[in-house]
Amino acid sequence: MDNYRDVRASVMRWVNKQYEIIQDQGVELSDGGIELARSVGVLEPTRIRVLLVDQIPINGDPVVQSLAKSAGMLNGSILGMTFGHSIYIARGAGSARLYSHEFRHVYQYETFDSLEAFMDEYLHQVLTFGYTRAPLELDAKEFEVE
Repeated sequence: MDNYRDVRASVMRWVNKQYEIIQDQGVELSDGGIELARSVGVLEPTRIRVLLVDQIPINGDPVVQSLAKSAGMLNGSILGMTFGHSIYIARGAGSARLYSHEFRHVYQYETFDSLEAFMDEYLHQVLTFGYTRAPLELDAKEFEVE
């Protein structure tokens, strides 16, 4: 899959699948979660669903796994991942810091108006700057609550 369009299509299939899984199986936010989401800018926190998992399922798709590895995302530090209003959180890792970070990604999705538009920019940033220096990641870090 050398062709960027093929890679993008594969990533978007995976992203849309994860979104649907979390929307179907995830839970709504508590009142405190809604308040925290609003505090980092989320416009529609009642749409958020969170699914606790043993491991963020990056390894299930070879294209996604390869991209994540090349961007420096597979160093064991991924404890949450957001797809629009759908969030994976690794079991035992839930903290105000992690939730606020992921909620900020929800806000970013909201400003891009679609999963596709956000992912186009996010992929560009992590492949250009690396995961830890991508501007969208740096923005989310700035809004982390201790």
